[in-house]
Amino acid sequence: MKRWLAVVSGLLGLGALNLAQQEPKSVIDFEREDHGWFVLPGADGKVERTSNERDVKSGKYALVYTYTVAQGKFNAIVRLEPESWAQGFRFWVKTDRPTMLVFIVSEEGGERWQVPFWCGHNEWQRVTLALSDFIPTDDSQPQNGKLDMDRAEGIGILDAGALFAATPEAAAFFGEMRGTRLLWLDDFEFLSKAPPRTPNKDILDDFQRDYLMWFATQGVRIRPEAGGMQVEYKQEFPWLLAVGRPLPKGALAEAKGLIITLQVKNATTLAVVLEEEDGERWMASRAVGGEDKPETLRLEWNAFTLTDDTKGKGNGKLVPARVKLLSLIDMGVVTGEAQPANRWLVRAVKLEH
Repeated sequence: MKRWLAVVSGLLGLGALNLAQQEPKSVIDFEREDHGWFVLPGADGKVERTSNERDVKSGKYALVYTYTVAQGKFNAIVRLEPESWAQGFRFWVKTDRPTMLVFIVSEEGGERWQVPFWCGHNEWQRVTLALSDFIPTDDSQPQNGKLDMDRAEGIGILDAGALFAATPEAAAFFGEMRGTRLLWLDDFEFLSKAPPRTPNKDILDDFQRDYLMWFATQGVRIRPEAGGMQVEYKQEFPWLLAVGRPLPKGALAEAKGLIITLQVKNATTLAVVLEEEDGERWMASRAVGGEDKPETLRLEWNAFTLTDDTKGKGNGKLVPARVKLLSLIDMGVVTGEAQPANRWLVRAVKLEH
C-alpha cells in the first residue's frame, strides 16, 4: 500500500502543469467537454464522455475511464484546482467489476489525504465525503492534523483494488481481475456545507455514511443497508468468503478490544482477524447466527491467537497500534460445517476502552 501511495504522492504534485483557468463550478455534470478530469500522467488508460444511457446517472453524458489492470500498472484520474471553499464532495461512481477505490486530495507541500470506498459490480454508488472523513496517506506528515482545501492542488480517484488484484496471489481471493476495466463518474459536486458527522472515539464504524470503507472477496456482495453493512454470498467454488476494512494508522492503539454487533441468518463460525504491519495475523473465532435478532461479540485482545501461517513474521506479540487491517471470515464454510450461503447485517464495530 505504501508503494502506490508513494506513486500518488509524486504524481499528484502537478503544479507544473499549466492548465487554462476555468470558471469555478459547484457541480461537474459532464454535459460539456471542459470538465477538467484527465488520466494521471504516467498512469494507464483514457477518459472520455459517454452518452450510453445505461452508463449515465443523469443528463445526457457521464465520464468513462477505460484502463488495463495488470501487474505494475497504475490506474487513476485527477482534476486540478479544486474549489478552495469546499467542505466536502458528493458524486456518483460505477465500475464494471467490484473494487476498492480511493479518493485523494493533494495539498501544497506534499500532504496527501485519502478516503477508501467500495464500489460494487455495475451499480451506481453515491459517495458523500466530509473533510473530516479524510486521513493522511502513509507517507504524509500533516502540519496541522486536518485537510485544508485552501491549500489543495488536486483531487483524484485511484483504483487501489486493481493494484492488489493484478498480483498472481490475489486470484485466490478476488478471482481473475486482470484485463480491461471501466469506471464511470457523474454529477461530481463540491459541497459548501460539510455533510453531518457525529465524532465518537469509541466507534470504528457505525455505517451511517452512504459508502462503505470495507472490501469483499470473490463471491461476496456488500452494500450499505438499514444503517449497517449487508454481506451476502453463495459459495460456488472453494474460495475464502470474507470482508475487510483497512484501518488508519494507530486506530486500535488506545483500545482494549473490539465490540461487533451483527445479525447472521444461518449459524456458522465467524473469525475476526487482525493483521499487523509486519504481516502477523491474529484470529479469534465465535459461533454466530441462526437467530432473528442482532448479537454482540466482545473480543478482548487476549482472545486473539497468532495464525500458524504468519508465525515468525514479527515478535509474536499482538500490538494493537500496529494493526492495519480488520477482517471478518466465514470459517464455517471453510471447514464445511456451515451452509455455503448466508446473509449478515453488520450494524456496528466499536472499540472497547
